[in-house]
Amino acid sequence: MPKLSIAPEKGSVMTESVDAKEGMGGRLRELAGELASIRKHPCLLFVSSTIQRPDLLAVRKALGGCRGDHLDAIVNSPGGDVGAAYLVARELRRRFARLTMYVPLQAKSAATILCLAAEGLVVGSLGELGPLDQQYDEKQKADFPLSTSRLAPFKALEQLQRVAADTYDELVTRILEKSGMRPFEACSKAAELTSSLYGPLYAQVDPTRVAECARGLELGMAYALRLLRRYRPDLEEKAGRKIVHALVYAYPSHGFILDLEELRDLGLPARAPEEEEAPIVDALALALVEYGTDSDLIALAMPRNTAAASARRRRAPMHRPDVEGLGTPRTRTGESSAN
Repeated sequence: MPKLSIAPEKGSVMTESVDAKEGMGGRLRELAGELASIRKHPCLLFVSSTIQRPDLLAVRKALGGCRGDHLDAIVNSPGGDVGAAYLVARELRRRFARLTMYVPLQAKSAATILCLAAEGLVVGSLGELGPLDQQYDEKQKADFPLSTSRLAPFKALEQLQRVAADTYDELVTRILEKSGMRPFEACSKAAELTSSLYGPLYAQVDPTRVAECARGLELGMAYALRLLRRYRPDLEEKAGRKIVHALVYAYPSHGFILDLEELRDLGLPARAPEEEEAPIVDALALALVEYGTDSDLIALAMPRNTAAASARRRRAPMHRPDVEGLGTPRTRTGESSAN
């Protein structure tokens, strides 16, 4: 006899899922507000499933007229368009003199670009950044795209070069030992054998593809170096090119975990959350896991006392000549609250 089952009411599962998502979004906003109140700075919550150009418009909408001395930003994203990430970072730095990035969970790939624009980088116990080797969709034989690192052709060439050189050295040694040939003749024979073994593999290398991959890698490097030069000139002068080169070329996988210890070894200034911040950052990580990776949430949280003062000013606006040209009351609130 087949098992009997009771089907849920139509739409109930979806409704519960949406409600849970909205509830967790509210929790993330609440935690961002707690961090803003502790730090006495505006705090931007930037959660993006994939960073794209519309995120820039969402950031502008969330910030409104807010400008000032210091902005904190909570970043969570697996990556996206490196150009869009550059534009978001530029927007934040045009508005605020100083920027601190908080990474409770992940700021991978293009999201790492955002972190390079900040003077302060706070990485939680579960937080991680990622390498900057650009990814692209490569068509496979099964006619479906596979996300591939643009670093792959160069790693393949490095491996091929290493194996060919080792083979040549071994052949020269063996020919000299067993044939009695003179060194010049042994080298010529070893080169001929090595070429016959590895020449067909080198012939399969597509120079156009290699050039395209090189340009893709240079794109991430160029954006990263520009952000360091404009907003972290001290770091750029000291070790900027070395750091960026390592982020693009030094790691064996695009998903490689760059945690707090690895970032420090790399030379990128980063710190753990302070005692007062740590519970909030840990709670943010758990909430982000619950929130998932398929939704975006970009919102601004203000310190509680500043938000209350701003609300009072909106209810009773004052137009005074001495503040003319400073923008909306929200703008002045953001400036006065920054330390």
